[in-house]
Amino acid sequence: MNGETSALQPTLWRTCRILAHVTRLACLKAVFENPSSTVSEVAGRLSVPVNQASMFLRALQARGLIQAQRHSRWVRYAPFADPLVPGSRILLNALRRALFVGKDSEADIQRTLTGFTHPRRLVILAQLQKSRSVSFEELAVATQISVPALSRHLSKLTARALVSCTEQEWRLVVHPNPVARALLRLIQSDEQELKKKPGKARKTLTAAAAKDLKAAFEKPLNPSRKRIG
Repeated sequence: MNGETSALQPTLWRTCRILAHVTRLACLKAVFENPSSTVSEVAGRLSVPVNQASMFLRALQARGLIQAQRHSRWVRYAPFADPLVPGSRILLNALRRALFVGKDSEADIQRTLTGFTHPRRLVILAQLQKSRSVSFEELAVATQISVPALSRHLSKLTARALVSCTEQEWRLVVHPNPVARALLRLIQSDEQELKKKPGKARKTLTAAAAKDLKAAFEKPLNPSRKRIG
């Protein structure tokens, strides 16, 4: 699976970027709590400017997580998934459980979502779902992600308890958060859909690149390294 080709991933990682924001997540929770809310009502409950609440609600609507309906002069938002947006119903149900049933705080949910906000991290997670455990070298070859980028993304996924490394073998962590489980399910279903569709020939590592990888693997992974991406 190539990191840049996926039917669902562009939607999924961008949706996670929208949700991995404290106020946008709070807007979604406010709509859950009070269906058919207007922009002014959401803004009042969250104590944010009306124009900001409007922008955040439109962003959530664009990702298929809420729907808008006009009633007279008012536009009201309700927590109904858009059937035209792949995976929106599964993700919306998981967010509802996480926000109102689960033990995780909104900050915990937000942090989990940040693990899914980059297409390369989705490629890594998809690959790890195929194998019980895999070495760094095997993961680099399978995902076609450069050593520095793979190291950086694995560090982010490790910090969010989505993956772990034992005896130089990488594997997925069984995550209790319903949002993480739903997102992994969506990644897996996307992978299965891709197998049904013809695509371009997959890239492979060149001999020179493989040689560079082999040398790079001797350097230890630094999970504490922090970069935005």
